[in-house]
Amino acid sequence: MISLIKKNDVKIGVSEYIKILICALILVLISSFNVYADTKELTMNVNNDYTNAAFSITWEKYDKEADVEIVSPDGKTYSKKETPDAVYAAPGEAVISVGQPAKGEWKIKVTGDSLGKIDVNVGQVPNSLIIDSFTVKENGDKYEAEYSVSDCPESIDVEIFADTDSEGFDGEEVYSGNGGASGTVELNMGMVLSGEYHFYIRISSDGTYKRKYSDSVISYQNKDVTDKVQGVTGGKYNDGYYISWEYENEYDDFKIYVWDKDMNLTSEEEVEGEGFYYGDFNTDENGDDEEKVYLAVVYANKRCNYDKIEVKSDTELDAEVTFDVEGDITSHKFIEGTVQSSGDCIINAFLNGEQKIENETEAGSYRVIMSDGDNEVIFLVTDEDGNKKEFVKKIYVDTIAPALSVADDINNLVTSKSYVYVSGYSENGATVTLNGREIELQKGYFNEKVDLGLGKNNIELIAEDIAGNKTVYKAVVSYEINKKGRMELYILTVIAIALGILYIIVFVKGIRRRRSTK
Repeated sequence: MISLIKKNDVKIGVSEYIKILICALILVLISSFNVYADTKELTMNVNNDYTNAAFSITWEKYDKEADVEIVSPDGKTYSKKETPDAVYAAPGEAVISVGQPAKGEWKIKVTGDSLGKIDVNVGQVPNSLIIDSFTVKENGDKYEAEYSVSDCPESIDVEIFADTDSEGFDGEEVYSGNGGASGTVELNMGMVLSGEYHFYIRISSDGTYKRKYSDSVISYQNKDVTDKVQGVTGGKYNDGYYISWEYENEYDDFKIYVWDKDMNLTSEEEVEGEGFYYGDFNTDENGDDEEKVYLAVVYANKRCNYDKIEVKSDTELDAEVTFDVEGDITSHKFIEGTVQSSGDCIINAFLNGEQKIENETEAGSYRVIMSDGDNEVIFLVTDEDGNKKEFVKKIYVDTIAPALSVADDINNLVTSKSYVYVSGYSENGATVTLNGREIELQKGYFNEKVDLGLGKNNIELIAEDIAGNKTVYKAVVSYEINKKGRMELYILTVIAIALGILYIIVFVKGIRRRRSTK
């Protein structure tokens, strides 16, 4: 049980008989109750003029943990969730600092599994334990912590922890001892994994404690460890980030660390039998990407040091790839990507996941041979700093010409009519032109009239699909007039000539007559 100055001891039990005696026990300042329940709500009257008080709650089964919540008479709740800095919790006990407590009835709720007898005490905290300074630094092969505390007794308990971030107070203990109001102590880092650590100190005296993080971050690499993952590179990848490494054994497991710009560990993910990891930058409430991240890879099954990679979200890779096909469908079996870069770069290209171009170092045009159907072409450009950017082209290859058929083959046709009909069928989606003029299809069928001139007439029918494939039908049709028709044409020609001569004569005489009258 934690001992506090000016404390009122309270024991609370489960049985109805003891409940009836509670009022009487409070009047005689006996405040102990025996509890044998998983969850229990208790009450306690606080009437003393405390200036800095703390509740101490202990239970009989000291190896068990419990959730403790207390509520003041004015409705304020103290708990690990609501006021984490004011609560110390451990197996068998909890201490909650409440400052200057409101007078009246306080409600205490203890939740746990078969905790046994519960004791509740409240009393004045003798010292405020102000942590004036706390720093950790590397000193040769050692790591030392220096601290200074005011408003504390001559002897205090000092604990120091290494945490992977700067919140939560859930780190690994690297020092525990008894000391004075200030001092310098050596940390025991021998069993700590290599990592980026935020250290915090916990000062306690008579059941009251205070905690504080150091402002600095220590990048700790265990000097007794020799293993390190080899060939580590990383950088920006499109709008995210990546880290890659060499591995020989496909059964090796690796662990990826990701830290934010303040070196808080935000991700710790294991990968198996791979040499690459990709992640996206987190976004804040305004939709902006985080400023930067730090990355590292270690072996998951053994102690290991690492190389740290910094990746900034505003990094831009100064390269561009343009493709010679603008749309998403083509009749060509190949596509060309032209790479432009202001600096040195490495070029790789993939077709449907299969590498086609490997580690080219010269900017320029590169051709990828495709096959009919769906194709995904990716050009991956890596700059001299290891940043990567993908240029993706999804394209459908169609090299089959569209169907085109004519109902009657009119090639070499000789006709005395001044027109001919061209009829046939082409597949849906195709565009059909007749002598350069687009014609309309009705469910794939067409029937078009073509006017003929005397002599030979060239007729060209073209069906073209969306990929640009063409099917062409050509015909030559001769328009000839028979004997009867030629005689009729001759007579019409003679009449036309005679009428022309007559018109000229009349016109000339008219001019002379007008002149003679003047």
